Amino acid sequence: MLNLKISLHTVSYSGFFYRGEPLSIKDIILRLSDFGYDGVELMAKRPHANPVDLDEKSRKELRELAESHSIELANLAAYNDFSGPDQFKRELNLLYINKVLELARDLDIPTVRVFAAGMKDVDPTLPYWKQWELCREGLCEAAKWAEEYGVTLALQNHPPIIESFKDTIEMIEEVGNDALKACIDPELLLWSGDIDPYSENLEEKLLEIYNECKGLLVFVHVGDSIVRPRKTLWLPGGGGSKLKAERVERTVLGEGTFGIIAESFIKTLKRINYNGFLSYEICSPRYVKHTLIDFETLDREVSRGVKYLKDLISKV
Repeated sequence: MLNLKISLHTVSYSGFFYRGEPLSIKDIILRLSDFGYDGVELMAKRPHANPVDLDEKSRKELRELAESHSIELANLAAYNDFSGPDQFKRELNLLYINKVLELARDLDIPTVRVFAAGMKDVDPTLPYWKQWELCREGLCEAAKWAEEYGVTLALQNHPPIIESFKDTIEMIEEVGNDALKACIDPELLLWSGDIDPYSENLEEKLLEIYNECKGLLVFVHVGDSIVRPRKTLWLPGGGGSKLKAERVERTVLGEGTFGIIAESFIKTLKRINYNGFLSYEICSPRYVKHTLIDFETLDREVSRGVKYLKDLISKV
């Protein structure tokens, strides 16, 4: 029997993307229990689950708190970057991943989300193939530790370097360690152009993608966004030269591009028998009338998000 569960990524309550203070992990767990979530995905950095901030006692208390409120510790989200010419920076990222994996083991968390090259542009002084090689080396080393700790790494289809779900699959194949699996998010499929939300064969394309990675899929994020009128970028040198770039903004779950593909996406997960978490995340700024939302608005949207997803799952 299919068992899709809903978690929330604590980055949503980090204080990064709304007007207000961050919530503690304890306060988040209490809220999620009240809202009807099944689990929580912990952000493995401050203000939440930075490994250096959680001693043995804190880890035990966190496990007990989550268990007492029937909230599963679904995933630990790492923020690593194995790219770039700076060897010491890459070594620091390896040390960080090692500590995150240790934390996952201590908290009985089965998966750790990883990037290949962080979330921003890579250093332009190295060619793409070299960046790929460095990321592969970092993931190879991380996967060996994951195997030792009994934890699975979930490589997200998140740029840079990983520019498509196919890159995610190819990187996993090149690393060649069963401790490295995939986190293929539908919103990133939209951003990368892997799927077109308005395509007549959307459902067929989603099934093709998730069938290709179903043996690797261990975690999935969901979120929603809209595309604003294109931003103008004026080129240096004068002459009035300009480019137009899309401006992507967070929106209420179900009211943006994810809302267009939502039913087809859930139907696809059911068809490939995905039994795991869908982790809702509000992971970039959200504006209402050009003003960053306040805490109360965010809190309502988190509460609404789990209801939307559970209704969607039962409907499809």
